[in-house]
Amino acid sequence: MFLYKTLAKIKYENQINFNIHFFIATKSFACSCETPKPAVEFYQSDYVFEGKVFEKKYASDSLTNTVTFEISKHYKNGDNPKFLKFQLNSEAEVTGLYSSCYWSADKGEKWLVYAKTINGKLDFQFFCSNSKTLNESKIYSSEQKVLNFGNQLDMTQYRYRSYDAKPTTNLDSILKIYQKKKLKPSKGFAGIWLDIDAQGNLTKANLQPNRELEYEQIDTLFGVNQFKNVYREPISDLENIALEIARKIKHWEKYYYLDLEKPVKYRKALKIYVNKDSIIQVEH
Repeated sequence: MFLYKTLAKIKYENQINFNIHFFIATKSFACSCETPKPAVEFYQSDYVFEGKVFEKKYASDSLTNTVTFEISKHYKNGDNPKFLKFQLNSEAEVTGLYSSCYWSADKGEKWLVYAKTINGKLDFQFFCSNSKTLNESKIYSSEQKVLNFGNQLDMTQYRYRSYDAKPTTNLDSILKIYQKKKLKPSKGFAGIWLDIDAQGNLTKANLQPNRELEYEQIDTLFGVNQFKNVYREPISDLENIALEIARKIKHWEKYYYLDLEKPVKYRKALKIYVNKDSIIQVEH
């Protein structure tokens, strides 16, 4: 068995040498990423399946290897091949290229795989993915529900977060009205939640809540819903003005989530503060 194994496997070894400790210590730095919610990754995937590594063959230069999965259960609707092949990078002891991001799939292992086509080639990942070895991990009940009902997911029914959407309303004309007000420079900022409909129209603007949150729609299956955007009383002059400004920004860009052809409703966060020159600034 190779010395350098999947990081997930390393956790289960009783004897860990210095190099493996180094791998674990650097994982959060070199492979830091956000794993998508299972429902989102299910939607993005071409295949979602449970299978066993039936065969593993190395390329002539040993830099890559091809693993063949014998599939025992398909979750995603579509064709249902009995076998699927993936080309992976070979082990560090073979390539001499050591990395904290190294992982492998070895013959005989059982996996849950979320696979999608990238640059014309079917691929799957261990990091930044819900794919996992089932020899050492398990499918929790919440994820199993997603797997069982993922084909019923309608992504257009949910609200999503947009970090890049910009207002189509002229923001400068709104801020110009408030520049006559002499406010003290603020140490912090007023945070605003905006809810935008699929056509880019503002439907709700409130100060970020500071109490226990509830979801805006009940979703016990897919877990892609947002918290309710509820009204909170302003507690400062800055928050009062910030709320006024936010509610005047009536129109925003449409937002298209993933590969959906129709725009979706979304939430946008604003930061509003007063700079050292007593000028109101809006970050969106």
